[in-house]
Order: sequence, then structure tokens, then C-alpha cells
Amino acid sequence: MKKYLSIMVSAIVGLLIIFYTGSCKKIKYVESTTTDLNIYGYIKANPSKYSSITAIVDKSGYAGFLNAYGSYTMFVPTDSAVALYLTEVNKTLTGLTEKEAQDIVKFHLLEDTLTTASFKDGKLPTITMYGQYLVTGVENKSGTSAFLINRQGIVTQGNIKTGNGLIHQIDHVLKPAAKTVAELISADARFSIFKQALQATGYYDTINTINSTTPSLRRWFTVFAETNQALADSGITSFAALKAKYSNTGNPLNPLDSLSIYVKYHIIPDTKYLADIVSASSHTTLAPLEVLASKLDDVKVLLNDLDFNGVHEKGVEIERSTSDLSATTGVLHTALAHFAPKIRQPSAVYWDVADFPEVRKLPAVFRRGNFSFAYGAIKDITWDRTTNTMDYAYTTSSSINVYYGDYLSVPMGNTTRHNWIEFTTPIIIKGRYKVWICYRAAKGSGTVGLPGGSNMPVQPSFDGVDLSRQFNFCEQRPNLSDGELEALGWKKYSPSTTQFMTGKFLGIIDVPTTDRHKFRLRSLPAAGTGNPSDYLDMVHFIPINQNQYLPRFNTDGTLQYF
Repeated sequence: MKKYLSIMVSAIVGLLIIFYTGSCKKIKYVESTTTDLNIYGYIKANPSKYSSITAIVDKSGYAGFLNAYGSYTMFVPTDSAVALYLTEVNKTLTGLTEKEAQDIVKFHLLEDTLTTASFKDGKLPTITMYGQYLVTGVENKSGTSAFLINRQGIVTQGNIKTGNGLIHQIDHVLKPAAKTVAELISADARFSIFKQALQATGYYDTINTINSTTPSLRRWFTVFAETNQALADSGITSFAALKAKYSNTGNPLNPLDSLSIYVKYHIIPDTKYLADIVSASSHTTLAPLEVLASKLDDVKVLLNDLDFNGVHEKGVEIERSTSDLSATTGVLHTALAHFAPKIRQPSAVYWDVADFPEVRKLPAVFRRGNFSFAYGAIKDITWDRTTNTMDYAYTTSSSINVYYGDYLSVPMGNTTRHNWIEFTTPIIIKGRYKVWICYRAAKGSGTVGLPGGSNMPVQPSFDGVDLSRQFNFCEQRPNLSDGELEALGWKKYSPSTTQFMTGKFLGIIDVPTTDRHKFRLRSLPAAGTGNPSDYLDMVHFIPINQNQYLPRFNTDGTLQYF
């Protein structure tokens, strides 16, 4: 008989307290450590808790690799959890087939080491070996919060370290999804009209087909299904009425038919749970060049809740209690209102870069004072040097005539100053635009503030593509008429007569999708140490066929149209 190494399991090292976002409840679990055994060896060495799952692993034939070198995370159900599962499926432990045992093990196993710190509200970043994602969240019971896996099993002991990964003990066996997204929709009578739209356009088959047996190659879908009531609230009480409203060609199978586009606008080509939805501001759909905007409003998940030219467009709420339904082909969400792509004409965006949510949350500062934001403190603005700040400033100086009196101080250069700064723009409707940057010119030491005289070049880019013209913050606009200025690539964007208030043409862009985009400023090597006083006020995206130099923007927030 071979001698086994002595097993040493350390004492509990403490209670790790994690705060779940949006809740003051504490999450408590036991964290254990072992350095001797791999995953299989650990569960086999603890028969008082894991004898049933050990037997399942043995039957699956996976004991070998679970006891070998690698990096895994396994959700391990206790004996009582396995007993409950066997009762539910009317099976015995010895009655499980090899295939059934393999499926159980694979659905509880990930080829990655994920601690409970990875358990955000949404899907785990790594797919299971079974080929479906697991979702995590937090459940509050009797004043205590615990991690909930797949809405099925609670983590009762987490982060058990083994030689080849991590074990998280759970109180229920996890069950994989058995239906496709299409089958989930078909099984819910609330979606009968939307189901007919899917069938008529051919997309029912798309979301009903597992297109690859290899999880990494499989194409997943996220579907926002509209209930019959949501459609009825918009005056659509039957599929015939829906088809009459949207099918402009009479053939919904035609990819250019408006009913086809309507259906495609409800499908994201990826698996996105609600936490994934609200973590990004927009999502690409199957409808060409059409995106869904998303946001979290308190606890509500909203689609297309937007402000266009000062007008608020009410968003579509996603019903939390009936959403996040996992399927073999993706995930299903319930939309509580009717929505479709909107035909919009390109519209000017006069973007005040000094107006963003984080500064608005500081009423003593916003349009009243100065504040330095640390790296990472502003969601939609980032920069290269973590030790630098983004400085918001407000002034009543008669020589700094910026819009609303506030601006961003963005000293740029190639030493300790900002080498690059990247902004996320407001929503821009797809179309062709001229781009203007508006700033208060400031002459730094050794620089010349006249057109063409500065040596502080900055390269702007839009969605990673350099714009055709560079600029510098030291350069003033010429003192010419509006027509002459525009012909030379300048404009007087402020009513102030001073040449310091400068608008500079950066180039023409084609915006492919109605969405938020990335706008970056990058110092060029010739900038050297840069300039300490760069006053960034606004960026304008103006359709090429619209007036480029009006309106002008006053320090009191009013607009001038002459």
C-alpha cells in the first residue's frame, strides 16, 4: 500500500467581509486554505461533506485531470445538495449514467481560477466546461447576504485553495439551461406576438439553433422580447397589426424589410445579462449600424433613455424578475414597452466637456469653484498618467469667456503632463460631421500665441482614427470675418471679441452608428514639455450641411445667433 502524505488543512483564517454594491448588508463566508491536495484529492479527503460528488467525479472519468496540474474553479455541492438533486430528478447515485455524471461535473467546472471577488452581478467571465455561462449575484436572507450561483446554489464556503485551483462549496447542485432562447419565448404566452415576428423574419430559427458544439466557437444571442401588453400599449394587438406597421416590402424575410430590422434590433449577438447591459452605455444589435443605449436608473434597467437636443426620450424598462433567463443559445430579457429603431437626421452636438455627472454631484463646485479629479474618478474621461489629475475650473474673469464660465485645465506635453486624454462623447447620430475644438488660447513660456506660431501640437482622433488637422492650445484665431475664418479653418465660437476665444476645425468624420464614441487628444513629440495652461471648453460635431459658426456660446449659458 502506498503511503499517503499527511493532510493538513489550516484553521479558518478569518471572516472576509465583502460589501455588495447597493446594499449595506454584509456577506460572510469561510475562507480555507490547503497547499497539498488538488481538487479531486481534496474532495476525496473530505468524505463527510463530499462523498457524493466524489462518486460522481469517479463515474465521469474526470478524476485524473482534476487531480493533475492545471488551473480550475469548481463549485462543489455538499452531500445533502446532491441528495436533494437526485430526489428532484428521480435518480440514485449509482443510477447516474457516465454521460449524466460528466454533464454534472462539467457544469460545475471552469478552466480558470476565479475567487469570490469575481462574483459580480452577472455572468462569470469564463464559460463552464459544459458550454454555458454561470451567473452570480447576492441573496439576502435573515439579515445575511450570500453569493448565489445561477440563482440555484448559495456559496457556503468559498475560496478553498487547492494545488490546481479553487473550490467553492455550494448548497445545491447547479442545473444547466435545457431550452433555447426561442423555446423560452415559445413557452411564455405573453410573447405570442413577438414569437410570430421572430418566425416570420426567420430569426426564430437563428436563436433556436446551437450552432457549434465547441463553446468557444458558439454564437450566442441576447433577446429583448416585448410582451403582448407592451405592444398593446402602443396600439398593436396582433401580429397582423405589427406586420402592417413595419413590413414595408411585404416580405419579412427580406433583410431590408422594416419588420426584419425591428426584430434584429431586439437581438444582441452575444450573451449579456442585466449586469453586462448596464455596465456599458450601448450595445451592437443584429440590425446593421443600430445600437441599443442602456443605463441604470436607481434600480431600473432602461434601454434608449436618451436626451437629444435638450429633449428627453423616455426609455424602455426591462423587467428584472423575468429577465436574465439562461438558455442553451443565450439569454432572454423581458421588455415592458414597445421600441424600434428611430430614423434620425444628423444633428449638431455642441458638447460642453466640463459638464459631466461626477462634477454635477458636487453642487459647491459645479459652476462655482475648482476641483481636481483623481485618475479613475471620471467615468467618461481617462488619461495616461495615473498620478495626474483632471482639473475642473470655474472663472468669472472677463478675459476667459468660456461657456457657462467653466472649463477643463488640460496641460499637455511629453514629460509629466498629459500625453493623451480620451473622452467618451455624448450620443452622436450617424452621419457626416465637421469637428471643431473650442478653447481659450493661453501663451505658455517661450511660445507664440499667433496662428502658426506655437510649437505645442496636439493630434485629435475619433474612434481611434486621427483627424486630418492638428492644433495647439496656444494658437489664437485670426481677427477676420466669419466667412474668412471658416474658409481658413477657424471660427469665433464665443461672442467675445478677443482672439483668445478660439474655435479650430479638426476635420470631417463619418459616424457609422448612432452611439457614444471615443474622442482623444494626443501630444505629439514636437510638443516637448508642453504647455501648463490649456483651457478646453467645448467640442462641436456639426453636420457638414449646417451652419458651422453659429450659434455662439455665452459665459452665462445663453446662445447668440448673430
